[in-house]
Formats: sequence, structure tokens, C-alpha cells
Amino acid sequence: MPYVISSDGTRIYYEVIGRGEPLVLVQGFSWDLTAWHFQWELGYRFRLVLIDNRGVGLSDKPRGPYSLDSMADDVYAVVSELGFRSIHLLGFSMGGMIAQDFVLRHGDVVKSLILSSTMPHLEITPELRQFTEMALKLYDDFNMFTGALQVAFSEGWISRNEQVFQELTRMFFNRRMPKEAYVAQLEVMGADLTPRLGDIKVPTTIIHGEADRLIPIENGRKLFNGIPNSRFVIFPDAGHAVYIERPSEYNEQVIRHVELVNSGKFHEYVKHEERLTYT
Repeated sequence: MPYVISSDGTRIYYEVIGRGEPLVLVQGFSWDLTAWHFQWELGYRFRLVLIDNRGVGLSDKPRGPYSLDSMADDVYAVVSELGFRSIHLLGFSMGGMIAQDFVLRHGDVVKSLILSSTMPHLEITPELRQFTEMALKLYDDFNMFTGALQVAFSEGWISRNEQVFQELTRMFFNRRMPKEAYVAQLEVMGADLTPRLGDIKVPTTIIHGEADRLIPIENGRKLFNGIPNSRFVIFPDAGHAVYIERPSEYNEQVIRHVELVNSGKFHEYVKHEERLTYT
């Protein structure tokens, strides 16, 4: 099984799928790499690298505290182990904060960046407070876990996909992380990267669901306004887990981002905002 030892001795698990240009995917708070199931098809276009952050999945689960720097260094340890000198980096939610920090610490290996449903600093909304309070009690209560997870999806998507939501909930419940690691990951998002957004120079596409109840879209707009070489893609009616709710359209946007970067045309879309329409 593929493991790498990070800078502080933590074992980090990762998987590699497909061939092509490296695309490193960094998952969000409390979810492991199995949550990228709908992105596996990108392995036909890229060499996908999926990582279990410290605290989840098959990676080590130290009690903490964790830091954003240490979690970015975990990703760097994987990238270094694989010998990559240039990667496209995609971070979702907390993973987006890790990705921002990675660029600021190890920007020489980042060709481009995709930030999905994320923020430069965790804003405590009433919905997020409810989510975390419920989640801290979820470990032996499946119904409570279900209620907490609902906030990560739009209400419309859940009503249209009840069976899929129940299957996802069961999977996440069975793979939930230790409570101590959950708290340690949560505290990581207290970091504030806002003052350093201008230092992120690589081509950056920001993707956000307009119906995100967990990390409202205003957070994506802060990234868009702060990162100079960025474009903003809005998914109408999609919630926080936009890559699960709209997998085909999401994967298409990932491919389009890389194509714009590789063709040298990304600069034509800098500071461009695009609101998708679905067919």
C-alpha cells in the first residue's frame, strides 16, 4: 500500500489513478479519498493523485494539534515521493485552504490551481455552527450524522437523489474519523490566508456552488477578488459538495481549466466570472 512519511513523521496514504499530466486532489474536512469516486473518470486524462489527509482514511491519525502548514507538507511529501516537478493542484473545502498554503510554501511545483467550495478563512455561519455541533455528537448516532451531512448538499439535490444521499451517508458514517482528529482538523481552518492571497500567482480557477449552505459563495468571491490571476465559475443551485452533485459538469470544468492553462489562453479569462447553465 502506498504510504509516504511526512516532515513530522506522520504516515500519509495516497493512491494514483491513470496516466498523463499530474492532477493532485486534496479532500475536505473529515472526508477521505473515497469521496472522489465521481472524479475517477478524470484518470483517462490525467495522472490523478488522491490523498488521505492526516486524521482520515488510511493515513495516521495523531491527536493533534494539526496545522495548515503540516497538512500542506503532507501533500508535498506525496508529490516529492512521486518525483513530480509540475502539478495541477485541486483542493476542495478545507483541502482548498491546504492547496492555497501549498502554493505559498511550495509554489515552484504548482503549474495551476483549482479551488472548489473553499475560503481563505473559516467564517462561522449559523449553518456551520449547527453542522459542527451536531457532528461532534455523531460518532454513535447515524440519524444525527445524517442530519449533519445534509448541510453539505443543496436541499434540491437531496430531494432528487435520496437513495444516493443515503448510500453516501452510510459510507461516510462507516469511515468516520476519530473524534480527536476531527477536532484537530477543524481547528486548522482557523488560519487566515486572506492577507497573502495576492502572493498566489499561478493560474487559478475558483469553483463554487451558488446554493452552498456550509461555505457560502461569498467566500469564493473573496478568493476571486484576492487572487490576481483567477477566474470564477459558479454552479447555480449546487451545494457545498458541488463535485458530487454535478460530477459531469464539474469534471468538464477541471478539464477546461487545464486546457486553458496548457494552451496559453488562461490569461484571456482572468477576472472573468462565468455562471454555468445546465442542459
